[in-house]
Amino acid sequence: MIDRQIAPGLWVLEGAVNTGMLLVGGHALLIDCCDSVTPARLKRLGVEQVDLILCTQHRRPNVAGAYAFVERGARVMVPAGARALFDGVEDYWADGRNRWHAYHYQPGPQVLARPLAVAQELYDGEKVSWRGYSIEALTTPGATDQAVSYLLDVGGQRICFSGDVLHGPGQLLDIASLQKGFGCVGDYHGYIGNALNLQTSLRRLADVGADLLVPAHGEPLTATAEAIALLSDRLDALWRNHAAISSLNHYFPTLYEDLRDDPARMPPAEVSDPPPHVQRMAYTSYAVLSDTGAVLLIDCGDQSVIDMLRAWLEAEQYANMPIRSVEECWVTHYHDDHVDGLAALQDAFDLRVSTEEHMVEVLEHPERFMLPCLSPIAARNVYARRDGESWRWHEYRLTAYHFPGQTYYHSGLLVRGHGTSLFFAGDSGSPCGIDDHCCANRCFSGPGRGFRRCLEIWRETRPEFIFNQHQERAFRFSDAQLEYMEEMLVQRQSLLATMLPWSRPDMGADDGWVRAYPYEQSVVQGETCTMAVGVTNHGSAPLCVSVEPVLPDGWRFASTQPPGGVVVPAGQEGTVDSEVGVPGDAVTGLVVVPLRVTVDDGYLGQIRHALVRVIAREGSR
Repeated sequence: MIDRQIAPGLWVLEGAVNTGMLLVGGHALLIDCCDSVTPARLKRLGVEQVDLILCTQHRRPNVAGAYAFVERGARVMVPAGARALFDGVEDYWADGRNRWHAYHYQPGPQVLARPLAVAQELYDGEKVSWRGYSIEALTTPGATDQAVSYLLDVGGQRICFSGDVLHGPGQLLDIASLQKGFGCVGDYHGYIGNALNLQTSLRRLADVGADLLVPAHGEPLTATAEAIALLSDRLDALWRNHAAISSLNHYFPTLYEDLRDDPARMPPAEVSDPPPHVQRMAYTSYAVLSDTGAVLLIDCGDQSVIDMLRAWLEAEQYANMPIRSVEECWVTHYHDDHVDGLAALQDAFDLRVSTEEHMVEVLEHPERFMLPCLSPIAARNVYARRDGESWRWHEYRLTAYHFPGQTYYHSGLLVRGHGTSLFFAGDSGSPCGIDDHCCANRCFSGPGRGFRRCLEIWRETRPEFIFNQHQERAFRFSDAQLEYMEEMLVQRQSLLATMLPWSRPDMGADDGWVRAYPYEQSVVQGETCTMAVGVTNHGSAPLCVSVEPVLPDGWRFASTQPPGGVVVPAGQEGTVDSEVGVPGDAVTGLVVVPLRVTVDDGYLGQIRHALVRVIAREGSR
């Protein structure tokens, strides 16, 4: 890793993040502190003591190296409002709302694993005086809500350490970090919602007139005004593209008020009432009724659905149709408002729960995943259908699809019968467009992937009725609307390719392209477990990935990875395993284990973590 002097006494230390260093007479001030910045590395540069560490944000890769220097007397200063995510982080991990039923994204997935002592919070405009230097904190939210940049004059230059406000000219490290509620929506529906704050931060950085911008990720920038203006323009274009075909226009009609008359906005699709053999249930469920009296349920979000089914069975009819049995529940996707009632449904009725095969594991073992809106209630013995598999159900012909729209873990069900065709699309569409609201859902780009695959399926099947579980009426897209949505998704992929510094845009848009697997597991004191990272290689070339867990004292790590790492072929999934031994006297309870990730010799830092619940061994006290 390279150490570069960019001005007299001022260095940039390369790592997973750029660490700034002012050096005066053996004493150092750091701006951020990657875990690749060690006492030994600094000693080679003449550092005897680190006095201060100024943090641009709370993210783990940005400050993971600070612990070693705090132990040696360094004082840490953090953005105002972020202190609880440094020295009070135990409360974050103890709060179950950050694990299950999570409809928020901020503060994001890179919260510190353990507390870091804080000496002072820094407010906007506050200046830190240190050994003849004056460093000004500028509030610049965007990548994180409380992020700051640091401005200082060195050797006749005005230099700004700008965190993750931008990566390069017109570029961001990722867009997943911009997930944040705006207007009348929360984080879950806030695709690039923090772009609003980021635009303000970009204007602020432009106004300070820095000669050099040093981002947390990426090369230092000299043409600062041009780099900022280009990113601002690209953010505007992405915002307009998303708004043009977003289902948010259906659910929140006034949300994009400033773009109401934009000619890019797609006109709403035709809507209609469901046919008599399809009935809207309570909450997010639909029911397909057979002439035989059998019921095919679509999703089960809570007890009210079960109560309604029991009422139908007791009355022996509904909507002038006989009701004699509830035979099956098809699950469209894993979100809690669609599956919270599945276990109770299985207890109440002798039925089959089924879905397309990509969905099975997240329903049966939700603890293995960290996803938005995830329910901790596991379904049992879920029956898996293959993508494209067809079968008879009484007078109907059913076909299962992997339908990776709103989320990668999503199915679609085509139902043909009674002279018509129905498509149950879960939450993946509305008359106004598509439900691509949340990067953490893992929405992919490119032909045959994500919503472009959903559009292909709708073209192939040409359903007369499309059902979204949250809508009382069905809709149907015209060929022109399907074509237009495709055009906008192609345009979006091109925009992201220019805005993101990755070989494929999905590596900056898919929040789970690298992920702990299983995310959470329980281990008895004195036993071992496999701690793995799953990798989705979105690119066109192989990736070589290696992982090292950051373990508590006394825990053991034995890598099972080949020398140099695990090669994940282009377009494929891979797994990088590690064997971890838990000591017999380990403290019981939740342990957050950061994971150091290296891809193709580029160190990405502690970008992921796993949860281990240590259980007391039998007979221990």
